[in-house]
Amino acid sequence: MQKQKNIVLFGYGTFGRQLYKNLRSRGHKVKVVVGLDDYVEVESDSAVDITRINIKRNDDILALNVNAAESIFYCAMNKTANNLFLVLTLKSLYPQANVIANSNSNETTRKLKYAGATSVIDLYEATSRRIVNVLTKPAVSMALDEIVYKQNDLQMLEIELQENTFLEGRYVNEIKFRQMGIILIAIIDKELGYELVFTDHRINHKLDAGDILVIVAKKENIKKFQEMLKKGINFE
Repeated sequence: MQKQKNIVLFGYGTFGRQLYKNLRSRGHKVKVVVGLDDYVEVESDSAVDITRINIKRNDDILALNVNAAESIFYCAMNKTANNLFLVLTLKSLYPQANVIANSNSNETTRKLKYAGATSVIDLYEATSRRIVNVLTKPAVSMALDEIVYKQNDLQMLEIELQENTFLEGRYVNEIKFRQMGIILIAIIDKELGYELVFTDHRINHKLDAGDILVIVAKKENIKKFQEMLKKGINFE
């Protein structure tokens, strides 16, 4: 049986609402906290208990009476500045706390990590594997499918590289996947016996015919990318 978690969720926008619903459906305790002026949309049949505070007042956060040692703080505010401020405040008040925050760019991710976030979830690059390892498997994987993929018209796909494409023989870091609207998640490498290699900035893998790219992108970008590979078009 999955252990119940106590989660303090700061923010109740699109991501927060879906995350709350899926966590609650799995039996986790979720305390929702929003700013005094934040707009909150609550479904008519929802019994969610929302606490409004001034997120910039330490006393208001302390008044939540959270057992930080047994809780997870999740910063999912709509404004990046608020998430950054919350991370700084929470780590100041509860140095050992598990604080997770949303990010929408590499720069924001860097700032949140410097601020002390235990984990940062880049919503643009989020995959089920990354979020599953941060929070709870069944709950967040369902939220991910609904929020990151369905609502943003994203699709995950495996594409096998054929011979004589513009990618063959090139290194991953040379290729401007982002400018093509493509997120490269992993490579299934033929030369390594079809081992799955997860990509990050430390890995500069050389692509060969037969390698399989695991990508996430909007459907129209996937179609354009496939046409480029088929026609041998190079993107620069």
